Amino acid sequence: MKIRILFICCFCSVGVWTQAQVLLSKEQAQEDLHWLQTSLEYVHPRLYKYSEKQTFDSLYQIAAEKIKVGISGLDFLSIVSQINAQVNCGHLYTIPQFELREEVLNKKVLPFYVRISNDQLYIINDCSRNQQLANGAKILSINGKTAKAIINTIKKGIATDGYIESRKNRLMERYFFYAFHGFDLYYHLHVDRSSDFLVEYEEINNNQIKKKTFPGLTIEERKTRLSDIYKLDEEAWFKNPSPQFELFEDQKYAVLTLQRSFQNDKIDPDFDALLNDAFAQLKEKGIKNLILDLRNNEGGSEHQQIELLSYLNDQPFKLYQNIYLSNLDFRSLKKVIIERDSVDLLFNNDDEYMRKFSNNLWVNNYEYSRSLRLQTPKKNVFKGNLFVLINGYTFSSAADLAAGIKKTTNAIFIGEESGGTFEGPTGGNSIVIQLPNSQIMVRISPNIQTGYRYKKHPIGRGVLPDHSIIYTIEDVLKKKDLEMEKVLEMILRN
Repeated sequence: MKIRILFICCFCSVGVWTQAQVLLSKEQAQEDLHWLQTSLEYVHPRLYKYSEKQTFDSLYQIAAEKIKVGISGLDFLSIVSQINAQVNCGHLYTIPQFELREEVLNKKVLPFYVRISNDQLYIINDCSRNQQLANGAKILSINGKTAKAIINTIKKGIATDGYIESRKNRLMERYFFYAFHGFDLYYHLHVDRSSDFLVEYEEINNNQIKKKTFPGLTIEERKTRLSDIYKLDEEAWFKNPSPQFELFEDQKYAVLTLQRSFQNDKIDPDFDALLNDAFAQLKEKGIKNLILDLRNNEGGSEHQQIELLSYLNDQPFKLYQNIYLSNLDFRSLKKVIIERDSVDLLFNNDDEYMRKFSNNLWVNNYEYSRSLRLQTPKKNVFKGNLFVLINGYTFSSAADLAAGIKKTTNAIFIGEESGGTFEGPTGGNSIVIQLPNSQIMVRISPNIQTGYRYKKHPIGRGVLPDHSIIYTIEDVLKKKDLEMEKVLEMILRN
């Protein structure tokens, strides 16, 4: 069966534009729902950790009932996203492809950016053509829906680990990876698909309540205006070198910023060499206070995680106690699995490196992976006061790094709850399926990594800060760094 593309002509002030709309028949949507359910049940190793099977069965039934005759691709993407979000796994990605991706990326979006503070929506960096909004205006409603209702609706469609709310808030503020993250996508999928936005807002300086209709902009138009008007780059996160090390010798502290955990050879220094030099300097100069900034680090390299831990912990350690795998044989999903050669659908277990643990779970039988082997501390292990800055963006291997530090050191954590669960992440390899009719890609991790050294902690929660930081919109506008202010206050006070 082929998906249908409906072309809708729309008139606006700058001319005529044509938008292709993906449509699915009832049979196509039902088939895709079947493959989604089958794949999740077969691949995801902890599908029912947070919601029972009956809950998921009910979700599929409700979804099927919504599809009376047919359904638009966007409506179906919304349904799939909300089902996947119920798994409470941040490594479960729902990504539109081909025509549906173009439909998502070519939509009109709000002509400004939003920030979340205390469950309120605020406007920053107005990029509208008339630029009538001052930074910090509080959004009361958009197209008749209250800000509270918008936030609550959006959160139901965001896949994050466990019960962690901080990551949901941060992902709403994201303005890259537009195809599968960010306020623009969530609003368009789950709330409203208008091209114009009637915004009711409260001005920050005089508390006056106003209403104004804003024509939407394309993503590229807004990005260009952000750069031209405010000299801001949406993609700065990718372009700033990582890691960075700064030594403040007079004040006896240093800052190691690990903004990313993947290597960009064009801009990033050699990770191992930088760490070797940094910790040698700390020891040589007698620096007793180290600030490790893991904010905004989405994870990636286990090598970087191991290397850094080996400078912070003076005892042998492992990254993981165990690695679990849902299945070894994925040939039953051959019809929908992509990004994997057919010969790789069956994991080679000739030496029995994995042992069957239950009907749908295998566990490592020995230390076949570096992440399962004991690591030796470095000679320049840091033994002073360690302060770790974290937020909801601190995810995957970065969140697991924070958990490892929490379990093996006396570090003080400052910021907000990390974005990945303390007990250990899914992640690693992915089984990537593509629903045959909508062509929605769903990336499912078949792995569970359980952290080394058990320490009691609330299940489904990230590393909890010792000093919680909550930004007001005034703090945001003043470009304050409250985490850094707090840690420097603590260092300079002692």
